[in-house]
Amino acid sequence: MPTNRIALRTIEEFMADYTPVYQPIYPLFMGKSAEYDAEVGKLDFRRMTAIGDIRAKHITPKDTEIRQVSATDARKSFKKYFLANQFRNSDLQTREGVEELVSQVLDEHQIQADELLLLGDGTSNGNQLNNGLYFSSDPNYTLESSVEIASGDTRLYNFVSKVTTTAQKANQVAGRKLVIFYGSNVLPLYNGLFDTAVKATKTALQEVLGPNYSFVQLPEAATPSGAHGWMIANLDQCKLHHTLLPQLYAQGDNAEMMYLWFNFLMGSMMLEVLAKDGIIRQPATLAS
Repeated sequence: MPTNRIALRTIEEFMADYTPVYQPIYPLFMGKSAEYDAEVGKLDFRRMTAIGDIRAKHITPKDTEIRQVSATDARKSFKKYFLANQFRNSDLQTREGVEELVSQVLDEHQIQADELLLLGDGTSNGNQLNNGLYFSSDPNYTLESSVEIASGDTRLYNFVSKVTTTAQKANQVAGRKLVIFYGSNVLPLYNGLFDTAVKATKTALQEVLGPNYSFVQLPEAATPSGAHGWMIANLDQCKLHHTLLPQLYAQGDNAEMMYLWFNFLMGSMMLEVLAKDGIIRQPATLAS
C-alpha cells in the first residue's frame, strides 16, 4: 500500500542513531574549522607574513623613527567541489534492509572524507586539489627526509627516539599536538611492548612527550599505498576548511516511477597550516 513515510524513519531520526563502522579522523580537526555554503567555486584567502628581522630594537628618547616591520601578502585557495550518489529502491521490493544499506554508503563516505582530508584528492605533493594532511603545498607544512629505524633489540627504543626528535621540532610551536602513526611497518612499533621493561611503546611515548600530546592510528583504509611514518599536527595551528560533511542529504518517494530514492552528498576539504611546522610529516623505513 502506498505511503509517504520514507523507509522507516526521517533523516533526522536515522542520523541521530547512526554510528559509523569506520572511525574517521577528520572530526579531530573540527575544533578549529570554517564551514562554507554548498556552492561550487573557489575561495581565496589573504595571508600576511612578516619577513626579515622582526625582533624589537632598543630605542632612546632621541629616536624619532621606529623600524618598520616588513610583510609579504600571500594567497591561499580552497577549491569547493562536491561528490554525490543516489540509491533507489523499487516500491515492489521489500524495504527491509534499506537502512542498513544507507549506513553502508555513509560508512564508505566517512573513509572518502578522510581521504580528502589526507590527500586533497591528489596522488602526490603538488597535484592535490586542496592542501591536506599527507599531501600539501602549504608553505608552513614541513615534510622531513625519511628516517631509518634500527633493527634488533633496540628497534622500539630507536622508534621512540625518532618520534621524540620530531616532537622537539613540533614543540617550537605552542599548541595541542596530535601524533598520527601510519603504515604497516610503523603501527606494530607503536603497538609494541618493551620486553625488558614490560611497558607498551605508546605508554613510553606518552611519558616522554607529556600530556600535551595525544596519539591516533591512521586507519588502513585511508592510508596511502606504501606509506609508513608519523605526522605531528598542531591542532591549534591547523584550520579545516570544508563544505558538507558526509550525510544522507535528501530522500523521497517517486510515486509515478514507484521507487524510494536516497541522495548522498559530501564536499571537499582543505587543511590550512597557520604557523610554520604546524604539521610535520616524518616518513620512516625499517632497517633490514
